[in-house]
Amino acid sequence: MPRAKLSPRKTPTQQRSRATVDALVQATADILVRDGYAKLTTNRIAERAGVNVASLYQFFPGKEALVAEVLRRHVKEQRAATREVLATRKFNTLEDLIRTLVVLGFAAHAVNPKLHHALTEELPARPARKWDPDDAPMLEALSRFKTDVPDPELALWLIDTVAHAVIHRAVVERPESLSQGLLQEELVTLLLRYLKRK
Repeated sequence: MPRAKLSPRKTPTQQRSRATVDALVQATADILVRDGYAKLTTNRIAERAGVNVASLYQFFPGKEALVAEVLRRHVKEQRAATREVLATRKFNTLEDLIRTLVVLGFAAHAVNPKLHHALTEELPARPARKWDPDDAPMLEALSRFKTDVPDPELALWLIDTVAHAVIHRAVVERPESLSQGLLQEELVTLLLRYLKRK
């Protein structure tokens, strides 16, 4: 069975078209949160967005591409806050950097936990995460400190993967732990021991 096309058909250029795409993406997120992926259809998305289904297909090949766009925007918003902190704050120690990244990760996941749940638990498959140029500031911040890892880019991927897995599981299985400091401290300890293993 061929994979669904996950890219939009075209990028809107006019304000009205951008508003239509935004409404479609928001409608997709709303239905995912309220009803789950199983009940997500292009007709329901178009109806919720207040547009004709033909308008949906003008911009997206199907619901999978809309879900991919919801996920892309969601990750972009989370990473914007991290980039801003990395650009404006000086970190004196590796622990300070890791602690800040963990706190930012927990804060980002606390913003819309129901959407996080839908994006991590409801989807039949999730697009693979590839190296993102937005990761460069994190790699640069990490490289300022001596670590015991042979490959800093791999280390960043591992840190990101482990932190997201822990935080996502907490959102789903232990939401009360998101506001407690113990889980954050344990994650900081785990990541620091990986980076400073000798």
